[in-house]
Amino acid sequence: MGREILMSTFLFASIPVVAHTTNPLPFAARLVENGHRVLWYAGRTFHAQISSVGAEPLPYVDAQDFGGLTPEEAFPQFVGLSGVNAIRRAFADVFVGHAPQRVADLRAILAAHEVDAMLCDGLMYGVGLCHELGGPPWATFGDGPLPYFEPDTPPFGPALLPLRGPVGRLRNRLAGVVARRVVFRDAQRRYDAVRADLGLGPASRTVLDESTSPYLHLQGCTPAFEYPREHVPEQIHWVGALRPDPPREWAAPEWWSDVTDSGRPVVLVSQGSLRPDVTELLVPTLGGLAHEDVLVVVTTGAADPAELERAYGGPLPGNVRCTRFVPYDVLLPHVQAFVTNGGYSGVTLALAHGVPLVQAGVTEEKAEIAARIHWTGVGVRLGTTRPTTEAVRDGVRRVLFEPSYAAAAGRVKREMDEHDAGREGADLLVELAATRRRVSRAVPA
Repeated sequence: MGREILMSTFLFASIPVVAHTTNPLPFAARLVENGHRVLWYAGRTFHAQISSVGAEPLPYVDAQDFGGLTPEEAFPQFVGLSGVNAIRRAFADVFVGHAPQRVADLRAILAAHEVDAMLCDGLMYGVGLCHELGGPPWATFGDGPLPYFEPDTPPFGPALLPLRGPVGRLRNRLAGVVARRVVFRDAQRRYDAVRADLGLGPASRTVLDESTSPYLHLQGCTPAFEYPREHVPEQIHWVGALRPDPPREWAAPEWWSDVTDSGRPVVLVSQGSLRPDVTELLVPTLGGLAHEDVLVVVTTGAADPAELERAYGGPLPGNVRCTRFVPYDVLLPHVQAFVTNGGYSGVTLALAHGVPLVQAGVTEEKAEIAARIHWTGVGVRLGTTRPTTEAVRDGVRRVLFEPSYAAAAGRVKREMDEHDAGREGADLLVELAATRRRVSRAVPA
C-alpha cells in the first residue's frame, strides 16, 4: 500500500513585481492539482492570474502595493541609480524597509488560517521573521543569481567575475567586507532594527544570507549557469528554469508563419517586464538589425507597439514583426538569438531552449546576471542599459556566427532538460510541510 498523502495549506508571498509573482505560479498549480490549498499574499494586479491556477489571493493591507507601477513611478528616489547604488538603496528602503508592514499583514493571515508551510521570493523580507515569531517553516525560490558568499566565489553586488587561487580568495574576502560594510550596510542596520522592534535577537546570518531560507530554497536554474561553487548549502535545490505553464488562451499573430517557416535566423528582442522604456533597447536593436538578413521578433510587454513605432520615428523595418506578447516556450524553439535587458526569468528561459544571448542592462541585479552570461560563455554582455545600434548589431553577429555561444547555451539546455521546476518545487514544498525540517539534497552514492 502507498503512503497516505496528507493535504496541506501553503502560504505564498511575493513582492508586487511581475517576475517575482508569476514565476511561482507552476508551484502553486501543481500543489492545487494534488489537492493542497494555496493562499497567496500578493499585489492586486496579480490576483486574477493567481486565481486562474486555483490559489486564493490575499491583498496587501499595511504594506505598500506597488504592482503595476514602473520603478520610477513607485520609487522616484531611485531614478538615475544603477548597479551597486541601486541594489544598496532597494534593499534598505524597499525589500527590508517594508518588512514591518509585511509582517503585520502576514501575521494576520497566519492567525486566520492553519498554514503548514510558506514560500516567498528572496526579496520578500518578513516571511522568515514570521517563522521566527512562531509561524510555520518557510521556503524561498530563486529567480536571480545565488546571493550567498563563499571564499572562492565573488560576493553578490559588484558583478565581479570568478578569480581562482589565493589572489582570488583575497579579492573575494576584501570585496565581501566592502559589500557588507558599504553595499548592504544600511540594509543590515534596518534589518537589525526591525528584528529588535519585533522582540527578536540578532540574526545568526547576514541580511543577504537571510534572503534564502535555511529550510528549503528552490533555485530557478542549474549549476551550468552559476559561478563554480564548492559548498552549496544542502537546502538549495536546483530545479531548472522557472517555466510558465502553457497559456490556456493565446491567439497567434497573423504573421506567425513568418517565424515558424523562416529561412533566415530569427532574433527575439524584449525590453522585459520591469522597464517599459522602448528607447533603451528596442529602438537601438531595430536600428542595428534593419539591414541584417534576419527576422526580428519584438515583444513590447507593458509598452504599446504603437509607442515603439513613434519612438523609432517612422514605420518599423520590413524585417520586424511586433506584438506585445508571445509565450516564450512557443517562440523560443524558433529563435537563434535573444537580445535582452538581462532579466533572470527571460535569460534562463532562453537558455532552457539553448538560445544564446546579447544582453544590455546594468540596473537592478542585471549586472550580476550579465557577469554570469559572460562567464559561462552563453552570450555577449554590452555593459550598458542604452547600447548603440552598432553594439547591438555586432553582438548579434557574434552570437549567430561564432559557434561557441550556441554550444555553451546548449550545455545549459541539456542540464535544464532534466528538470521540471513546477513539479519538483511542489514535491519539495510538500516534504517541507510534512516534516517541518530542512529539506536536504540527496547526496550521490
